[in-house]
Amino acid sequence: MKAYPFVLAFALSWAGASGAQVAAQADRHPAGSPGHDHHHMGMIHSDRLGTIAFPNSGARLAQADFLEGVKLLHNFGYEEAIEAFQRAEKADPGFALAYWGEAMAHNYTLWSEQHVDAARAALARLAPTPAERGAKAKTHRERLYLGAVEALYGTGSKAERDAAYAAKMDELAKTYPNDVEAQVFDALAIMGLTNGIRNVRNYMRAAAKLEKLFPAHRSHPGVVHYLIHAYDDPAHAKLGLRMARLYDKLAPDSPHAQHMTSHIFLALGMWPEVERANINARRALEKRMGPDHGFACGHGGIWLVYARLEQGLSADAQIAECRGAAEAGLKDPSKLTPVGFSEGAIASHADMVVRRWVEAGAPIEAIALPSGKMNFARFTYAYGQVLAARHDPDASRAALEEMTAAFNVLRSDYRKEFPDDDQTMPWLELAYEQAKAVAALAEGGTKPDLARLRALAEREAALPAVFGPPPLQKPGWELLGDELFAAGDRAGAAAAYRQSLKLQPGRRLSLAGLKKATS
Repeated sequence: MKAYPFVLAFALSWAGASGAQVAAQADRHPAGSPGHDHHHMGMIHSDRLGTIAFPNSGARLAQADFLEGVKLLHNFGYEEAIEAFQRAEKADPGFALAYWGEAMAHNYTLWSEQHVDAARAALARLAPTPAERGAKAKTHRERLYLGAVEALYGTGSKAERDAAYAAKMDELAKTYPNDVEAQVFDALAIMGLTNGIRNVRNYMRAAAKLEKLFPAHRSHPGVVHYLIHAYDDPAHAKLGLRMARLYDKLAPDSPHAQHMTSHIFLALGMWPEVERANINARRALEKRMGPDHGFACGHGGIWLVYARLEQGLSADAQIAECRGAAEAGLKDPSKLTPVGFSEGAIASHADMVVRRWVEAGAPIEAIALPSGKMNFARFTYAYGQVLAARHDPDASRAALEEMTAAFNVLRSDYRKEFPDDDQTMPWLELAYEQAKAVAALAEGGTKPDLARLRALAEREAALPAVFGPPPLQKPGWELLGDELFAAGDRAGAAAAYRQSLKLQPGRRLSLAGLKKATS
């Protein structure tokens, strides 16, 4: 999934040690390692944004901004982090770690996105070459941090650079085992090894590192946040409930912290908590950005709508607000591309109205789109219209033709617009195949098309787990359960609904279908 429109940071409290003790321990060397570095303590206190210890050699006047930047990095507040690090650079132009931080803020590790040219430009302001930049780092430990980010933006493909960066972070974490920041950034690097695709083995490796830190650092922005990401699937979400119960309370001003708790709640089917988390995220975003917060559409808006629908509540007001934002966006031609961002306003509206049809049967009132543009949204609208035309062959045929035309554009242009995204197209291909099967059923298909739906549901279950609302607005096992029940196969329908609930715990329609099939 793509970047979230939120900024995140929160408070840190140290268990069992004072701030000075932690700062002193962070740079203590293992036996036989290079000599001890001398640092400022690198610590500030903020009960709204957090407190971290990051010993460093920067000037005292640069400390507050530098630490603010690191906290924002941990909380995925990238744009604000850049501003904080640039203030630190201005206070101390030779402060190597400030440039390290600015470059790090151009890497969205878990979103499979990097701004390589901007990061290289930030590093170049410290010095023209990696060797010259390394010479600016005043300690061995800081040279290792700088060397890691040089690997992240060095030569090779993104996957190769991610692997090189993770190897450098492993080296840093092993050399300085008491450096909490090294351990935390290393855990994030491990999760970033698979280009935004969830790899359970890597995520559990990262979780194991972070769990060692959690008892003593229960409020560290990276420790708590990254553990939520590590456990962000139905199979592991119960392990993340401890962190989800902490995170929002530690960062009342952070929109992303408020939202992030809902990742665990959604994976456990805790719908009121999902709704409340995203309402709180919106309030925090309004406090930061004012009325032009853009929450109605996009990541948080989609989650809020889904949470309300899963409770059987109306989401009409939320969808109408997003529609207004989407229609306003159509007035700016520069924002209209052949594909369109999957969580942009227009695509968000399409997602919402299709989910509302699935849950409540409300009409899919699509926004008129300019020819050849915004085909992600066009594809989503048409997908919903195929589902809605299950018993109308002519309407089903027309909707599938619209979906096919949009899919052909996505197949040719998606990687051009989003070259680092490896996980979206498999889901679009699955949605297209599912729609073709439903259209065949609308034409009078029977057992072979049910078998086709079963194969697609199995294919869906085999894809890497993704966080959030199911990528298919009508999950495959649930759809199969509906069709089997309609065909009189109650036992088969019950089995399908149970499979659906393994992937989407607490999903309202799957629960209702299971109850109906077993009553």
